[in-house]
Amino acid sequence: MSTTTEERTSQTPELIKIIQSSPPPMYRIEIFTPSELLKQPFLRELRDVINASYYDTGATPFVKTGPRIRSDTQLADELQESGFTAIAFAQNAVIGTASLKAWSPDSDDAVWKPSGYFEQFSADEIFSASTTVLDSLDGESQNVTCEGGFEVVAVAIKPDPRYRRKGIAESLVKACEEELKRKMSLAGCTDLADSCIMVKSIRDIKGAYWLKRGFRVVGEQYCPPFTWNYNNGFVLWAMKRELSV
Repeated sequence: MSTTTEERTSQTPELIKIIQSSPPPMYRIEIFTPSELLKQPFLRELRDVINASYYDTGATPFVKTGPRIRSDTQLADELQESGFTAIAFAQNAVIGTASLKAWSPDSDDAVWKPSGYFEQFSADEIFSASTTVLDSLDGESQNVTCEGGFEVVAVAIKPDPRYRRKGIAESLVKACEEELKRKMSLAGCTDLADSCIMVKSIRDIKGAYWLKRGFRVVGEQYCPPFTWNYNNGFVLWAMKRELSV
């Protein structure tokens, strides 16, 4: 029995095009204390990478209208004496960074609410800082205290497809975690069971990212429009993860 060309075509298995992502680039990670960081010649480059990363808010309605880092020395000042910075270099160019400092949940007179508190409000109410949202903050009975030890800050990857989605940010945070454990060991602290690291994350920009990496939400804070130079109001998550032993 003969088969027509049309029938043969319909019986041909569909070709599936497999697109493989490019492998991660070769890079190294170095750790710097604040005093060491201030002596480096790449401070302006580091500042530019952080700001470029923070301006890139992906497929969200958020627009950042001002830089995360305004001066070459700001990051070192934020870390104070106990903090440190991990920096990823590819062929001596800065491609990413993450830092760790002492946790300070109340530095901005923050009012923290329990996890899930702001789910009762619509996106428009959150974005516009409606009176419904603002009035709800007065109920002190629902406030929570967010205790922590150390905070991951200024996590940034150069917005370039060669470096994004390659696990570099996760490696930088891991390097910070390992450096913290090393410092704690040198200080004679051998019990890491009760130690943790924290992160403050805008729920609708990077919240899902940190959830996938083992952090859990321990508090929520409302930030009205123009907080940190973002055009919309947002929910800020305080997130916690125990140190791996």
